[in-house]
Amino acid sequence: MSTSMGGPALLWIALLLFSPDGMSSANWKSMVSLNPPWNRIFRGENVTLTCNGNKSAEVNSTKWTHNNTMLEVKTPSLDIVNATFQDSGAYRCWNKNLIPSQPVYLEVFSDWLLIQSSTDVVLEGESFLIRCHGWMNQNVYKVIYYKNGKAIKYWYENHNISITNATIRDSGTYYCKGILWQINYTSDPLEITVKKDPITAHQSNYWLQFLIPLLVVILFAVDTSLFISTRRQFTFLLKIKRTRKGNKLMDPHPKTDPQNN
Repeated sequence: MSTSMGGPALLWIALLLFSPDGMSSANWKSMVSLNPPWNRIFRGENVTLTCNGNKSAEVNSTKWTHNNTMLEVKTPSLDIVNATFQDSGAYRCWNKNLIPSQPVYLEVFSDWLLIQSSTDVVLEGESFLIRCHGWMNQNVYKVIYYKNGKAIKYWYENHNISITNATIRDSGTYYCKGILWQINYTSDPLEITVKKDPITAHQSNYWLQFLIPLLVVILFAVDTSLFISTRRQFTFLLKIKRTRKGNKLMDPHPKTDPQNN
């Protein structure tokens, strides 16, 4: 009986682990966005970080951390004005009843030319922007964009690069060259990574939540059937054994082999 009782226990465990509510709860995360969208900025520039996903009606219910240090700001928006090197680092937020966001890394530079991207980690199929940014918003001329050491775009006047429907091939090290005040400058490199879209994996998990309980039910049914079948066979064999034993006790003249007479 112990084997057959394992089926319902496994079934309930599987339903709890793979229930839609159990899986979807992990997706209720806060998220940090930047405006302007660049996470690499010059010293003295401004940027606003916004904590998205706030469903609470409470005022000042947002929490912020900078390099794991709790900030006093409680509003959904965090303004960085006249940025300094000390503003560089990891920012996270979370709203009431939500999971903390993934960290957003802000880098503050002091240079003449800076390559920026709207994100340095991209999912396949998404789009992103790259721009060659001059100190104090100065105009940059004869701009050349490079990827992995090879020139990919040239403009006499500065323009952004828009990459749509990103693929793994768009991963790489980007930098730019340009002329400010009739002097050639080269930016520091920026590593951009394109990752596989996790939606496919999520869809696999979505079907898995139905597949595993189904397998458990099937195993439980097979286990129960085998147990019942084995018990019937055992009962039948035991009945035959008892019948034979009873017949021997009731026969006063057991049969003997004629050849032995």
